[in-house]
Amino acid sequence: MRIPIPVVIGVSLLAVVTCWWLRTKDMDFLTPTGVVRPLPEFMTDPAGTPGTSGPVREAELPKTEPPSPAPSKPDLDLGDLESSPGLAEYSEHAPKGAGYLVSLATELELQGHWARSLLAWERVLDSCHPSPPERKTAEDAIARIRPTLTYWNIDPAGDIPLLLQISDAPRSSENLKQAAREAADFLRQDSDHTLLVEARITSSRRNTTGTPINIYFSGSRKGEPQLRSMNPGNDEVEHHRLLILSNSYQLIRAELSDIDGIVPPQNSNHPGNPKLDFQRQVTRLHWLLFAESLNRPSASEN
Repeated sequence: MRIPIPVVIGVSLLAVVTCWWLRTKDMDFLTPTGVVRPLPEFMTDPAGTPGTSGPVREAELPKTEPPSPAPSKPDLDLGDLESSPGLAEYSEHAPKGAGYLVSLATELELQGHWARSLLAWERVLDSCHPSPPERKTAEDAIARIRPTLTYWNIDPAGDIPLLLQISDAPRSSENLKQAAREAADFLRQDSDHTLLVEARITSSRRNTTGTPINIYFSGSRKGEPQLRSMNPGNDEVEHHRLLILSNSYQLIRAELSDIDGIVPPQNSNHPGNPKLDFQRQVTRLHWLLFAESLNRPSASEN
């Protein structure tokens, strides 16, 4: 099929015109040469906001003070770690205060010297006047460390004998006798077997349940012992044991208050559980000085 010549010529002209128009539609053929056309408004600076000249200042960062150096540890005297310590170990550091002994005990514990660490913690209680937080820290440390160690005195021949005396007791009270034996066993354990505490009960026919009973400790020392009176409300073993331990704690406090160079235990903080008073406030040095005081010869015997 042949295409007519007029159609071919028309299509060719249309293609040429279309290409020319597409290439020249944005050209300005009317403005004389050399005339600069103004820029559109959006390309010019807005009025009232002149540009700044000069270098741009860097952002100013807040100045930070250099960190203050960490406080240095005090010069801790750990003692002769190769030798066996005594129960009064680290007492010489008491003038430096409870804070020093807390740091010393902590360092010994970190180094794995558990026995010496326990002694240093005990010095916080019996050789200083710690703040309440320092006291609680020491008590918690003693309660944590002491059960993990063996008894201080593993030779029964070295125990210091003491008698836990209960007089004017009802003659028929077997429960009181059992409670006294259990209390004596606990006191021996609390002393870390440095003491041999035995219960001795003196009965009285005149006494009946509900009548006050005397309790005191005795050793070889002559003279009148310090007494306390108990007034049992019933004849239960647990009740008797509670009274015996509560009064024993007060007797020990009173005896230690008369000894120089030692800080006595505080007043009872656990009236319903006197075992906690012993375990958290009575140190082994307390026990040693208490026993030595009751077995010290009187002036007339020297």
